[in-house]
Amino acid sequence: MQIDLSINSRHTEEIVSGKRPLAIWRIFIAVYAAALAIALLDLADVHSFLGDIDDRMRELQIRHFFSAGGSWYDLSLPVIATPDAYSSPWSRLIDLPFIAITTALAPAFGLEKAMSISFDIWPPMMLSFFCLLVAIVLRPQLRATALLNYTLTITAVILMTFAVWEFVPGRIDHHNMQIVGLMMILAGLQKWDRSGGILAGVGTLLCFVISLEGLPFIAVGFAGLVLCFLLNVEGTRRILFAAAATILVLTIPAALVFIGPKASLSMQCDAFSAPYILLAIGFSATLAAGVAFLGQKRLHMKLLGLGLPAACVATTAALLFPRCLSGPYWMIDPLSKADWLDRVSQEYSFFYFLQHGQFFIVVMLAVLGCIAVMAVPGIIEETRKHRPAMAIIFAIAVTSLLLTLLQTRNIRFAFAFIPLFLPLAIQLGARMETSVADRSRGLAAFAAVLVIVAIILLRFAVPPQTSQYDAIDYMAYDECPGQDFSVLSSQKPGGIAVPQGLALPLVFAAPDGFSVAAVPFHRASPGMKRMFEAFTTHDSEVRRTALLPFDYVAVCRFRLAADPNQAPLYAELAKGGSWPGLERVPAPSKTDFQLFRIDHAALR
Repeated sequence: MQIDLSINSRHTEEIVSGKRPLAIWRIFIAVYAAALAIALLDLADVHSFLGDIDDRMRELQIRHFFSAGGSWYDLSLPVIATPDAYSSPWSRLIDLPFIAITTALAPAFGLEKAMSISFDIWPPMMLSFFCLLVAIVLRPQLRATALLNYTLTITAVILMTFAVWEFVPGRIDHHNMQIVGLMMILAGLQKWDRSGGILAGVGTLLCFVISLEGLPFIAVGFAGLVLCFLLNVEGTRRILFAAAATILVLTIPAALVFIGPKASLSMQCDAFSAPYILLAIGFSATLAAGVAFLGQKRLHMKLLGLGLPAACVATTAALLFPRCLSGPYWMIDPLSKADWLDRVSQEYSFFYFLQHGQFFIVVMLAVLGCIAVMAVPGIIEETRKHRPAMAIIFAIAVTSLLLTLLQTRNIRFAFAFIPLFLPLAIQLGARMETSVADRSRGLAAFAAVLVIVAIILLRFAVPPQTSQYDAIDYMAYDECPGQDFSVLSSQKPGGIAVPQGLALPLVFAAPDGFSVAAVPFHRASPGMKRMFEAFTTHDSEVRRTALLPFDYVAVCRFRLAADPNQAPLYAELAKGGSWPGLERVPAPSKTDFQLFRIDHAALR
């Protein structure tokens, strides 16, 4: 089956309608101006709304690069000892611009100031590239008057607020670059030509190198391309071959540059390494060869020609790396999972927002749902006219929304992708026959109303939950802000057992040579397990074993009383008490920070 498309059909339609899309640079200026204003507005209170410990951990990784003499491939952080040195899964690709800017500015400003400048200027620079990609995706939809086009564009950006805030100065986590990589895929699909395929391929590889969060969206995007290839949709061979060839050509160089030869052969199920290199090369080679040699074959031959090699690649990866079948969090033990991961709100569904009174976010998700529903007739019309790019982009966007409903960690992607369809939703039926447009408007409006009614019913059906915190929660919040840590400077460096909330503040405050037992990240699970055992167990032998590799215990006085039945050691120290085998180190000034030297022989 060969679908016959006219390459000038869209241009002809523009001439007939008398409406041309805005120039790309005009859309970009509007998008970037609105996005930059939203990003800077987030800093009005001097705090980033989305700022979290991921930014601090990234800062630690970059600082260690400079303090350790610039070993590019060494991602170990000895300042975190579980008791083994923590090895970061985070990509040097994210570190690269910060390191480059810091290195360039250090001679003029000094290392500390240059690093601070890099943290502030690179996220807005990334925002400009993000906005350019947004403009590329939006442009074909903007076919109304100039005033309405600009209004829709700026409104779409406002609806992207939770995504735009990932680009606030100081937001140095990897999620902003992950969004850029995925948006490159969307923009490449929108272009639907060889250059678009290259753009999508580069974006795919960026996502692979950065983290694994983008894999569901990449899978949906390439599934859509493969489906179009099977159905002989015009232009698919160009874009699919270009994307696959780009991934195939760049995977090994990217691995050598960002993780090195040794790590490229290692099995790290939570990071870019041998399993994902094999999958990227295997699947991209399958697609490139399939497009090159199966283009004119019948459907069943294409299915066999693509399906059999892809199955072989997947089977080979499963046999070579069976541990990865358990997922990226295989190393988290049951105790750490129960006392840490299961308490992280981003692991919950959107019901968490309902239960905890965050109804504004639920309303915003409902708005995204309405936009998606209202855009469906336009997507159908685009597909009917043999322009499948918007349908694939829409599938990726809807996937992001569905995943957000299941697990709120995906919320940044939903707010980045769904608003892209606002012009299509608002201008519903502009290019349809009148009768079809009227029916489509009616059905879409009815479905949107159902979405709103469903959210309202959920609001009353889901009972609110009063937040109840316990000793485990206090350990996560035990940050000791503004307290004096100078007592450490008078002590011999060593390993410190701490509640996870105190770990990163202590890392940045402690002199060289000290290390903390754990941080609240999945690879630190062995250290977290030891800390939960040390602070919560009633068995003195378990406590002695957990604390055996460490020299000190540190806990901040906490204003709320912790339940001694749940965490006996933590509850006692958090109220300022003492414990057999822990010798208090006197502080030089009044402070809530408490340091204890461990006498392992006397520890109870």
